[in-house]
Amino acid sequence: MQMQVQRSHARAQHFSNMLSSTFHLNGSEYSSQQKTISVPIIINRIPTACMLVEVGIGTFNNNAYKSYLLAMDTGSTLIWTQCEGCKIPPEGRCYLQKEDYFPNSKSKSYILVEPKLTYEAQYGDGSYSHGFYSKETFTFHSTSSSSPPLKFSNIVFGCGIKNHIPSSKDNTFLLAGVMGMGVAKESFVYQIKNQIGGRFSYCFVRNDVENPLPMYLRFGTNIKPPQSPKTLKFQKSYFAVYNVNMVDIGVNGEQLHLSKAQMFAPDSEVKGLIIDSGSEFSHLNEKAYDAIVSKMDKYFLERKGEFTKENLGNGRSCYSRIKGKKYNDIPGVTFYFEGGVQLDIIPEGTFQRNIDPRRKEIFCLMFFRSEFGREDCAKNG
Repeated sequence: MQMQVQRSHARAQHFSNMLSSTFHLNGSEYSSQQKTISVPIIINRIPTACMLVEVGIGTFNNNAYKSYLLAMDTGSTLIWTQCEGCKIPPEGRCYLQKEDYFPNSKSKSYILVEPKLTYEAQYGDGSYSHGFYSKETFTFHSTSSSSPPLKFSNIVFGCGIKNHIPSSKDNTFLLAGVMGMGVAKESFVYQIKNQIGGRFSYCFVRNDVENPLPMYLRFGTNIKPPQSPKTLKFQKSYFAVYNVNMVDIGVNGEQLHLSKAQMFAPDSEVKGLIIDSGSEFSHLNEKAYDAIVSKMDKYFLERKGEFTKENLGNGRSCYSRIKGKKYNDIPGVTFYFEGGVQLDIIPEGTFQRNIDPRRKEIFCLMFFRSEFGREDCAKNG
């Protein structure tokens, strides 16, 4: 759990180092007439929960490609994977991963962007990837057995030569890079926007669910919207992120009526909620966070005979009771947005439940007080 927390904190800090595009992208070529692409999402629970998608990269003999698992990330924009050059000293550096590093020199469709253009992706947890912008063919398995794989040519990505991820300890590590889906020209969504009408959708299940239903990342013009859909406009942001206007927060169905000064720090570059699929926890401005915790404390104090507040020394607000009821009588949280739109977060999405050796249920709030000064923001992953 602690590793998950550290990673989520690092994600919040990451927004102070967002990448910006320094070149214009050509439109990618799409080899199928299908209007929707459905890509299975895989939960990687070890060492940290991460949503992965399988991507075929390159063109080899018999039109084969190399398959890699990339982190689906709406909170960043760059696509990158480790290339074979990371094995060549002195500049090269690789982290351990399950699949062979991408053999770009052997791919028939690999193109180095000219003039040679380097990139540097750095993240708050110490991870980084440095290398060269390149172009390649990306392939996705079709969810229909009667349809061929879906190919996109000339996708601009980072061919990583110097890479590091602290959580990679051995060659069972699944993560081979990142598929950035943020709001910038180098993101995968932007590069294929003409083919998909700028639309994509996904729905995650909790990572503690046994035998979960399949999850899919979908792209395309005929994605079916939910019943009675409500539309939110993205706000302009200094960062290349999906930023929506959140106006209030509620606890257990009761609206807190927070002011803008409570919701967002005065000197913050972000005045809204950032949707980031790469974060496992939510980070709130300290005044908004404190208001939620105060309301939670009051709720559990009124049930003092059943619940006890725990001080676990991890910076989280946690409560305990004798094991047995799971999420019964546990409150949820609601996010309120402009235009009367609200998102009800069920108790399972509000608290993380664990069983301690004393046979107690420990419920820890899945929100954190933001610690990053000017980067204070509400971020939900």
